[in-house]
Amino acid sequence: MRIFTKGQAIVFLIVFGVLAVIASPFWTWWLKQDQELNVFILNKTVPDDSYREHKGLVWILNNEKYIKANGDRYSIEDDYSGFKPGRKSEYSIKPFPDNLEKYQVLYLADTYGVYEEEFNGSNPLGERSSSLNGGLQEEEVIQLEDTLLSSKGKTLIAEFNTFAGPSSNEARHRLTNLLNISWSGWIGRYFPDLSSSEVPVWIKDNYDEGSWGFKGPGLVFVNSQDYVVVVDESELNGEGVGFTFTEKGEGYFGKKAHAPYRYWFDVIEARNQDEILADYSLPLTKAGKSKLQNAGIPVTFPAVIQHKNTAYSSFYFAGDYADEAEVPGIYQTRGLSKWKEYFSANDSFYWEAYVPMMKKMLQDKPGSADSQNAPETASNTGIQTNSKTGEEYIQILKDGTWEDLLVKGVNMGIAKPGSFPGETGITEAEYFRWFKTIGDMNANAIRIYTLHPPAFYEAFYKYNQIAEKPLFLFHGVWVNEETLVKEQDAYSDAVTADFKNEMKQMVDIIHGSAVIDEKPGHASGKYTYDISPYVLGFMIGIEWDPEAVAGTNEKHNGLQQFSGTYFQTENANPFEIWLAEMMEYAVKYETDHYQWQHTMSFTNWVTTDLLTHPSEPSIKEDMVSVNPNHIKKTDKLHAGLFASYHVYPYYPDFLNYEEKYVNFIDSEGDKNNYAGYLHDLIAVHEMPVLVAEFGVPSSRGMTHENAGGMNQGFHSEEEQGRINSRLLESIVSEGYAGGLVFSWQDEWFKRTWNTMDYDNPDRRPYWSNRQTNEQHFGLLSFETGKDEAGIYADGNTGDWKRLNAKPVYSSDDENSYLKDMYVASDEEHLYIRIDYNHPIDSKNEKTYLLIDTIAGQGQTSIPISQTDKIKTDFGVDFLAEIGGQDHSRLLIDSYYDSFYYHYGHMLNMIPNESYANKKDNGVFHPIRLALNKELTIPSTGETKPFKSYETGKLLFGNANPGSENFNSLTDISISRNKKVMEIRLPWALLNMKDPSQKEIMGDLWRAGLTGSLNIEGLWISAVSADSYGIKDSFPKMQKGAIHEKESVFYSWDVWEQPDYHERLKKSYFILKKSFDSIQPGEK
Repeated sequence: MRIFTKGQAIVFLIVFGVLAVIASPFWTWWLKQDQELNVFILNKTVPDDSYREHKGLVWILNNEKYIKANGDRYSIEDDYSGFKPGRKSEYSIKPFPDNLEKYQVLYLADTYGVYEEEFNGSNPLGERSSSLNGGLQEEEVIQLEDTLLSSKGKTLIAEFNTFAGPSSNEARHRLTNLLNISWSGWIGRYFPDLSSSEVPVWIKDNYDEGSWGFKGPGLVFVNSQDYVVVVDESELNGEGVGFTFTEKGEGYFGKKAHAPYRYWFDVIEARNQDEILADYSLPLTKAGKSKLQNAGIPVTFPAVIQHKNTAYSSFYFAGDYADEAEVPGIYQTRGLSKWKEYFSANDSFYWEAYVPMMKKMLQDKPGSADSQNAPETASNTGIQTNSKTGEEYIQILKDGTWEDLLVKGVNMGIAKPGSFPGETGITEAEYFRWFKTIGDMNANAIRIYTLHPPAFYEAFYKYNQIAEKPLFLFHGVWVNEETLVKEQDAYSDAVTADFKNEMKQMVDIIHGSAVIDEKPGHASGKYTYDISPYVLGFMIGIEWDPEAVAGTNEKHNGLQQFSGTYFQTENANPFEIWLAEMMEYAVKYETDHYQWQHTMSFTNWVTTDLLTHPSEPSIKEDMVSVNPNHIKKTDKLHAGLFASYHVYPYYPDFLNYEEKYVNFIDSEGDKNNYAGYLHDLIAVHEMPVLVAEFGVPSSRGMTHENAGGMNQGFHSEEEQGRINSRLLESIVSEGYAGGLVFSWQDEWFKRTWNTMDYDNPDRRPYWSNRQTNEQHFGLLSFETGKDEAGIYADGNTGDWKRLNAKPVYSSDDENSYLKDMYVASDEEHLYIRIDYNHPIDSKNEKTYLLIDTIAGQGQTSIPISQTDKIKTDFGVDFLAEIGGQDHSRLLIDSYYDSFYYHYGHMLNMIPNESYANKKDNGVFHPIRLALNKELTIPSTGETKPFKSYETGKLLFGNANPGSENFNSLTDISISRNKKVMEIRLPWALLNMKDPSQKEIMGDLWRAGLTGSLNIEGLWISAVSADSYGIKDSFPKMQKGAIHEKESVFYSWDVWEQPDYHERLKKSYFILKKSFDSIQPGEK
């Protein structure tokens, strides 16, 4: 019996087919196989039960049929840690799980938090209230860190806002290290209507440019100090923020993306530009771009960054991407996300960009990491080694074969701003970030001089767990130089016992087996990380004081040669024998206690090299040798032995006077005294030689000159990079084992001979002295300002607005020459900005700045032409004379000239001036620094006179590192319309001993160089003039003179700890290219 006729059956099949097609998104979803994926979600911003900050993520997980380990689907209510809203005003906090090991993906959705008024539903205007819970905590990031590094193969995903306020600085530094990004301090948002209640009240309250009268669409930016910048509709040429995949992003996601983004974002930088998958671009007019440029905000910046290493992978979304209010209630469907992607209304960023990105990221194997080239070790009679030495190079194992390694690295000090070396203030997060950046510059080694705190070794170990290529360590052991010089005998118990103890502690530390008690000026703590496979060698000792070496030799003349288990000496002097004994002690201790041996060396420098220098004018610089050839290793030392020298191109002086060096032609065909010396030095060595220090500083002040311009100081960052690269080329071309540039970071605590008498030695770490070259050898600069610079001398005024600076002088007369004047300061400079009513004519006009620092002295009559003078009723101690490029300088009252007092009055090295000890004598001096005292060249008998240079000359340029025309030596910058001049004066040029406490030099002729005063502030005036005379002044002249009571008194807050942030210098990127391209044997 038929149930259906043929026609009915056809109809039925058609209907069934249609229904099946209609229902296919649902039944095909059910047919798709479940996939286990354990995802940890953190969301501290859940003020209500909409769960919108992670709701969009959970929808994707369920739609893609990812299930938890127990087989359950993900729940927006239960499957996250963070703030849990309850009934009425009740809530709870679900903390991090005790163990994150089971999770394959760690997703940080939002940590901003929940605030009282917001939670209670009584804050429609977005006013700030007290926090109930929020901010990422350091212990939480440490748990994430430990999980990612200890169990490889996980993926970390984070998005805005996970590290901005209210997260702690420590948590932010650690998390950005994991993500390999840097935060600029700025966040922003596009608003479709700036007049709507959607703009939080706290933003409007913090807006300093007047009342909030904006309407229509716009962009709002807020920095970490709550400074607000608004780009209104007149400065926009589009809606939203443009989101576009980079070429790498297109390759990874397999598609192009151009989607408008209209919510909160943060302005970040990628520490590795190759890791950017997507960028934001702001739809700005020329005026809008100018406004952001003035505020220091880029118009294009990363939106998505993928970081991948050998332990984990991470993604950072610089926006609130998972935050989607209109997520479908049903997830049991296929194709919906695709349909939404192409046909959704309102250009939904969630569907167009976020969902496709997340699906791709989750489809990939979570945590897929790069392969790692871990160091290999060899075993000989039960003793492990990871290196040895060949004829020219240190060698390491690769696939079981010993290969030459060209050492390319940096020296790292133990201090940062605000601390002396003995305070060991560098944190583990800072060390870790530095190691990653050093690795990124293609370096393969770092060298430290002494024992660091446990944080160093923990960070070094952790870095090498994620690095594709290992970063090796040369570990130094410090000798107490003060004791050695005092004793004049290395064999003294006071020297040797302490040195041996330091070596023992070093060996225990690198094997992760040391507990060092607290001791002033010394690292201490518990050391548990075994880094021995990454230690390439020990480099013991310091730059040996020649008199201490000679004293040791004299006291122990005739000492028997040393014959130990691992070292022996031939024709060695007593000091060299002592060094062999010290190396024997270190090797024996490590062999006996850890069955390890590391390649050995001792520090040496040009002063105690084994060459004779007939042109050296100083007896002390060529009086004694420490010869590495006199120390031999035995067959029991399975590791290597190499020589190491600190070699700079400008010191000692013979490098500039020895004809064969000055006229030496290097591998590039150029005269190069540095390469000439290196050529002779390596020729007399019987082992590989490493240049353990080389480099030039990017300081403003200069200390020594070099015949070829490779001076000790007064280099821009770009010049520093070029010269350092040239020095490296000379090192490699002359056949050295490699080089370690000095240094990784700037060191504010340092001193140098031609400025050390002019500052307060107890306060050096608390401010940046650009006149002291030793402070600025680093490739990493510490810039003033907590998250970003306060002021850049670049001709733009946006930074002054950001600081809410008010004019200290102002003229309402549009016909006056001077319009406004502003003053600011930081840990490095005094800044003065002058606005003019007319464009500056630097060829025919001059601006004078009159600065009074110390009461009771200074000049009161200042000639500016043959007929005209500036008269004051107060003493002017410093006069800035600003004309054209070659006619601008800072001058000093001759009575207050510390250079003249030091070298003229005290040391009688320059001509005596009879007027100099008289107050108000009518004479200003140029500001100078000494370069050389009088020298006699022994080989020729020629006398070289005392030499100095004028350091008070002021250089025009652009001091903004973000500018294409950046020059770090800039003192003065003029705006494009030539109506704004910015001047930055280093504190040291103003005889400031310590700006952090407002301490200046006192009356030199009464108290000498050691005298000082603590002042309240400075008196500052300005005068404009041309060939016809004075045109205008701040303050206005009264009866032909400037009066102190009308002048501005500028004061600033004292500080105990400096505000600063890190910035890689231009030299870093230049040297990065050199490290990448140069190879062993390139001669």
